[in-house]
Amino acid sequence: MFFQVSKKTWAFAFAYLSMFALGIADNTRGPLFSDLLSAFKLSNWQGSMSFALASAAGLVGNVSSTYLFKKFNLADTLSGALFIMASGLLLMALAPDFNLYILGAIFFGYSMGLMGVTQTLMINESVQPLNQSKAMSGMHGIYGLSSLVAPLVAAQAPRFIDSWRAAFFVVAAIAFLVALSSVALKAKPNFVVHEVLQEKVDSKKPIKTLFFLGGIFAFYVVAEILVSSRLALYMRTYFQMDLEASSQYVTYFFMFLLFGRLVFALKAFRISLRRQLNISLILSLSFLILGLNVHPFFLVMTGLSMAPFYPLSITYISEQTGIYKRPFLTFAISFQSVCVISMHMGVGYLTDQFGLFYAFGVGIISLVLALVCVNFHPKVFST
Repeated sequence: MFFQVSKKTWAFAFAYLSMFALGIADNTRGPLFSDLLSAFKLSNWQGSMSFALASAAGLVGNVSSTYLFKKFNLADTLSGALFIMASGLLLMALAPDFNLYILGAIFFGYSMGLMGVTQTLMINESVQPLNQSKAMSGMHGIYGLSSLVAPLVAAQAPRFIDSWRAAFFVVAAIAFLVALSSVALKAKPNFVVHEVLQEKVDSKKPIKTLFFLGGIFAFYVVAEILVSSRLALYMRTYFQMDLEASSQYVTYFFMFLLFGRLVFALKAFRISLRRQLNISLILSLSFLILGLNVHPFFLVMTGLSMAPFYPLSITYISEQTGIYKRPFLTFAISFQSVCVISMHMGVGYLTDQFGLFYAFGVGIISLVLALVCVNFHPKVFST
């Protein structure tokens, strides 16, 4: 039986619900990493391959979205991505060996890449420009909330099924329920297959503009993921904290991230998007440097300064590109995936060679590059 809701209601409901499912699934993997290594008798490098291959599959999902949008509308694409995510997580939960676990991780990574583009476009095209940053902040506030819930799922799920795999069963069930709901609930009027307005993009070939606008988004994400993924290790390495104490720093980081995004979801600030982006980057750069040289709590504070940047950057790119926002946003998210994969490889090498303190320099460089992209990007189309 199918139920109908307005197109805008469907877009908000399932962009937000799918973001919650994605956030829990994405952030459940970290707490289970040591269990994964023990279960399959892996080295750290071998275990890390599940993250690297999932990220690479996410890039494929980003790129393939361009072709899928020519055949399927946004609603069908999002529903399909949710079913793929649920299948990948279920395979990760059931996998009898590491090869099948990797296959599940690849399905999961592909769905994340495809879902990331679809969610962004769905909100972006359902909201008036003045409210886009608030809507995007709300959606990524949901990600922040799910990031706080994920460690609880990882810790509590084994009480019901005596296995570390229990958490994957739970998050697979969440993704599957959201997927079923997205099929049972129909948008009225229905989403239509997008007619890609590509002629002017192709004729101008704005490669420099693509990379500059994409860099605003991609270089920031590198810095955020670097801090969130390495903060606990940094505290354990340089301050001899145990697992519980170092994890608290990560929790505080996500709490600040959630709080900041909720503020921007509820209130619009009457200053230009470019100025807001600059303030966010300068504060983040300052907190990162202070955190490395004065007190590590400043690293936690980067969560607050970084909070608005992701949704604001999406809105800014849309504002700059107008009717051509789809190819530009798709490229930005794909470029982000490439940069994140490179960051993980580069930070791993720098940590082995020089130490994690110096590897955090990648975050400083990334924020500086994001500042350059914000302030010196060329216009999309000159007349």
